[in-house]
Amino acid sequence: MERCKQTQKPNAAAAVAVLVLVLLAAASAAGSTGLISVRVYDQAEIAADQIQLGKIARIDGDDAGLVRELEALVIGRSPLPGKSRSLDSAAILLRLKQSGIDLARIELQIPPEVQISRGAVEVGRERIEQIVTAFVQQQFAGKGQTVRIKEIRGAEPVLLPKGRLSHQVAAPRNSALSGSLPLTVTLKVNDEIEKRMMVTAVVEVLVNAVVTTRPLGRFKPIEESDVEVRPVDVSGLPSDYIADPEVVLGKRTRRLLDANTVLRPDLVESQPIVKRGDRVRIIVESPGMRITAVGEVKQNGCLGERIPVANLDTNKVIQARVVDTQTVKVDF
Repeated sequence: MERCKQTQKPNAAAAVAVLVLVLLAAASAAGSTGLISVRVYDQAEIAADQIQLGKIARIDGDDAGLVRELEALVIGRSPLPGKSRSLDSAAILLRLKQSGIDLARIELQIPPEVQISRGAVEVGRERIEQIVTAFVQQQFAGKGQTVRIKEIRGAEPVLLPKGRLSHQVAAPRNSALSGSLPLTVTLKVNDEIEKRMMVTAVVEVLVNAVVTTRPLGRFKPIEESDVEVRPVDVSGLPSDYIADPEVVLGKRTRRLLDANTVLRPDLVESQPIVKRGDRVRIIVESPGMRITAVGEVKQNGCLGERIPVANLDTNKVIQARVVDTQTVKVDF
């Protein structure tokens, strides 16, 4: 037994000497070839769509070009914003082998599993509604109209990658921008489109219109107390609605009108200033000639209106324009 111990001692000393020589050789080789140290983290948060080695590992070394190449190496796709996935060491090693990089120049430390999470920010319903509201209000800026958004449908919260947020809103071409308005909201992060969503804004555009304050009978002369100017939703309004009360005051209704009726030109008419049976003076005028006669009105007539008038001297009915309460004129 004692002899055996003596024979083992030289062998142990030799083994230590060999190990020292190997380590010195490795150190010498490292100094001559410039090893790059790659230490992969066990967990990392990614902001981009792709997982780059430089985002999940610390990479050090004297060869700046190789360090940059390793940092830019794509390992795989990132999870969706707000989600996570795991990478095992085998997948990372395989990608390194596929890259064509000389692995002999890399000192690699990889944990058995790397947990990758994708950074995200939530764009909530309130923010999306603010974007839509600002767009709608901008469309009516300077037009002197009152705009009210009664409801916004489809504005659901979304998760987006972290970064600089911007947006675009588009309405259908030639749309009326009132009533139920479909809009496309495009959300971008760092100028890259991340989400498109369809929302509907229920838009009420108010304009001032002349409205009846009470029911008015047919041929009722319109007085100040019969009408008022009131904000009315433009949706469904005729394009020729009357906004100025002076346009209707002194005129009369052409038919029975309910209370709260928005007035338009076809609902009112000027009051006749001559009536059927009235005696009037007929004037016939041309350059160098003026003839007058007495006539009888055959139809109620308003100022400027052409009506039938009977010439009492000849009993012939002619068309004449009402000039005033006592005069009509034949136009050539």
